Amino acid sequence: MNKFLFGVLAIGAFLSCAGFCISDANAQELLPTLEKGQVLVTLSAQDQMDADQDMLVAGLRIEVEDANPLIVQDKINRAMKSAVEMLKENKDFEVSTGQYYVHSYYPNSRSKISFSSEEQKEQLIWKGSQTVDFKSKDSQALLEAVGKVQAMGFAMNQLSYMLSPEKAESYKDQLLVGALKKIQDKAALVAKTLGKSGFDIVDMNIDGSYMPSPMPMMRGVQMEMMSTSPASVSAPVAEPGKSIVNLNVNARVILQP
Repeated sequence: MNKFLFGVLAIGAFLSCAGFCISDANAQELLPTLEKGQVLVTLSAQDQMDADQDMLVAGLRIEVEDANPLIVQDKINRAMKSAVEMLKENKDFEVSTGQYYVHSYYPNSRSKISFSSEEQKEQLIWKGSQTVDFKSKDSQALLEAVGKVQAMGFAMNQLSYMLSPEKAESYKDQLLVGALKKIQDKAALVAKTLGKSGFDIVDMNIDGSYMPSPMPMMRGVQMEMMSTSPASVSAPVAEPGKSIVNLNVNARVILQP
């Protein structure tokens, strides 16, 4: 038994050592080989700017209540079909639908105690909702469409501006030039301070991101009967804000002797 345990421990120690040696060797391979007088330094630079938001995003929901779950779902389905078809008429809109949710509840919390099973069913209320989301760079057309969807009985979930992905990329390209210049200036400063003749950038990592403004969630009045909706609703008002675009650059630089 002792010989067996000794053998297992020896094998385990060998494998652990082998794993460590391999990991250590891989780590060494990641580092460039330096010649006499060369120095490896890691530098980082960040640049950011405020970008004007150019895309308007809207989200509206339809809510229906009834004692019959089939009626609830039928009204939601009809309302969603009308809204989506109307929105898709504008080719500049990106349209999508959100969560479809139906549940039941007792309007009186004592119903489950006070009534029999059959009476409870009669007291039961069904409630359902679904959302439609759409966005566009044509803010005026989108705001007008929001008013039309509201007139169908939908309530506002969100209405906010954001920075479109393509515009965010264009801002990142502008920031990249500035960030790279900062890396070069830092490398030149370090080389001069240490008395080195120059520098070479051996590798670089670029990471860009942008922070859009938060999208507020606004609760509206639920729709119990679609027939009670007004014939028209005035278009809402929205003004664009700004998003912060960031770009980070990390570089490894070899200072020459």
